[in-house]
Amino acid sequence: MGVGLTLPFLGGLVAMLRREQTASVPATITIPPDVSVGLSVLDAVIVDRADNGTIRVFSARCTHLGCRIDRIVGDEAVCPCHGSRYRADGTVSTGPATRPLKPFNIEPDPVSGGWTARVS
Repeated sequence: MGVGLTLPFLGGLVAMLRREQTASVPATITIPPDVSVGLSVLDAVIVDRADNGTIRVFSARCTHLGCRIDRIVGDEAVCPCHGSRYRADGTVSTGPATRPLKPFNIEPDPVSGGWTARVS
């Protein structure tokens, strides 16, 4: 009886994860000039802004199963699906993920005064 109830749930979970994985990340994202110092989640990216104003931008897709990372806890980005944690440099601090986050190339955006991030 338990297996019969579990299969539809697992099928729905797999379908949800596939949708999450295939959701496209925009090729270009504008980072506003007033983005906070430290880590923050902004749309489909994770932004790390240093005290001196330099920034690094990474995809907000977990490298484990592709779930969208949606929160920062302390100084780490945390995946809501299985708890993978990423440091400010995009490397994994706690699995199950084993690969770092995908970086974006960054260039100044003279129109907004912020930056434009493009998939590397």
